[in-house]
Amino acid sequence: MKLEGKVAIVTAAGRGIGRAIALCLAEEGADVVVNSYSEDTTARTSNEVQALGRRALAMPCDITKADMITHVVQETRDTLGKIDIVVNNVGAGPQTWNKSDSGALAKWVDLWDNLYEQNLKAPVLMCEAVIPHFMEQNSGKIVNISSIAGRVALPLKLQERVVPQSYSAMKAGLISYTQSLAERLGPHNINVNCVCPGIVYTDDWARNSKRMVENISEFQGRDVREWFVGIAQGKYPDMFSSTPLRREQTAEDLGRAVVYLVSEDAMNITGQTLNVDGGMVKS
Repeated sequence: MKLEGKVAIVTAAGRGIGRAIALCLAEEGADVVVNSYSEDTTARTSNEVQALGRRALAMPCDITKADMITHVVQETRDTLGKIDIVVNNVGAGPQTWNKSDSGALAKWVDLWDNLYEQNLKAPVLMCEAVIPHFMEQNSGKIVNISSIAGRVALPLKLQERVVPQSYSAMKAGLISYTQSLAERLGPHNINVNCVCPGIVYTDDWARNSKRMVENISEFQGRDVREWFVGIAQGKYPDMFSSTPLRREQTAEDLGRAVVYLVSEDAMNITGQTLNVDGGMVKS
């Protein structure tokens, strides 16, 4: 096992990509601190980690709050003795917005503030909270989960249906912060990297797909799941970039990428951003 004896914190691990990351880490031997906003999803993932024979510490809380971050870090050290790995998976996706709404500017401000809190501020605060412990032990692995939206602009046709600029800006900011942090922490034997998921059929994307099928005339009447698979198959070139591998990504694909980056196999990799998107973004 690549991560035997390691202790990992995974934020927003109750479902989707976060859950898959937590389980992939556990499969490789890591004990996992499972954070999620919901007590139910936190408990569910924690139980799955334990079923794999690893220790799990369930920490249901709003990880965008500084006092909660401090609490999670301290409780992890008190209960499991140390921290070796932090995976910042917390985030929120682009939102639909009608530009003709009354009070549009106020809604725009709320949208940007909300996406800042979840996509950039929370990961930064978590990193800053664990850095003293990592420096003390002269080791540590940090992986920030960004998005391909932080690397390229979404097509105009898609932007007409959602408001991606704020989301993309925060995810790009997280990539930049990752690079700066890698420079700062490298001399202390701490690796900091970023993973950019492509389009993964999580609960959020299931809802996005449903809205697309309901609201865009050319897609109306289609099966939601089949419509989503069509993204990877290159059926909507004016809305989504082509995916050369012609297959969709899974949450487990992201989990395995994280395992690699926090293992000794990647001991000389830091400050990098890895796209796990079937080739949708080439860089």
